[in-house]
Amino acid sequence: MKSGVSSYCFNPLFTENQISMMEAITFVGTKTEADCFEPLSRFWDSDRDENQQAKEARDLMTEHHLETSCYTLDSNFAVYDEVEYRACIERCIERLDTARLLNTDTIRLDPRSSIPGPPEETDLDDVLKRIATGMTEITEAAADKGIKVGVENHGRLLGRTAQTLKIVQLVNKPNFGVNIDFTNFQQVFGEDHVEATRQLADCVVHVHAKDFYLSKEPREGDEWRQIPTGEYARRAIGGEGDMQWSTLFTILKQAGYTGTISLEITDPNDIKGSIAKGVANIKRILAEVEAEIEAE
Repeated sequence: MKSGVSSYCFNPLFTENQISMMEAITFVGTKTEADCFEPLSRFWDSDRDENQQAKEARDLMTEHHLETSCYTLDSNFAVYDEVEYRACIERCIERLDTARLLNTDTIRLDPRSSIPGPPEETDLDDVLKRIATGMTEITEAAADKGIKVGVENHGRLLGRTAQTLKIVQLVNKPNFGVNIDFTNFQQVFGEDHVEATRQLADCVVHVHAKDFYLSKEPREGDEWRQIPTGEYARRAIGGEGDMQWSTLFTILKQAGYTGTISLEITDPNDIKGSIAKGVANIKRILAEVEAEIEAE
């Protein structure tokens, strides 16, 4: 497995116009041990052609000996608005060409969908089926270009273990799987993220790695928040928290996953420093896991 950095790690800097995609790539390539970089579509310069920027990003990554682990697409399927629904599908299909320019064979889709009312008044199974229909169309187009598609367990509507697995079953294509973000199961839905990883490991095509400290008791400080398990959580530098990275990486390795573990957590007080530490921890834990498996 390889180590990588999601461009989302730089989100506060992108939001405040303190960094560009090219500057983020240069930092990852020169100041971390990462093998890969993961661009997120929202972070391109909106005033310039996306495909031209992708070519520049590809060349810069090549210069810094980085691969593109995945092209992560923003998507809102808006399943009850036919115009928006079609527009989302067509945008994603168009961006398959951008993915190829980036020299990646993987894209990530977000299972977001606007709905007309509150979730408790919406047939979420119907939403899920409609999203899966759109994802199937994108996946078929991706297959023609040699691209795998991963749906992330993301958001508060359709990110549970069973829902994610159901989307995979409904799409039912060999190039469709899961962009797993294992802590989302626990932090958003209160599910056992280790068990979720076991259930989905066979269909993982890309990985987002976050880490958190956990406490059974309330803790002082604004950074602590209660999660659906009833515990209290605070973000940690990747690999230094309580999310059992070693166990999770072992599950993925034993399932045959050979792709990238893409860091997606930072210390907001030291974004760049915590990225470098998080990548180093990914590489260290991967080495330990691989050595332990080989010794068995």
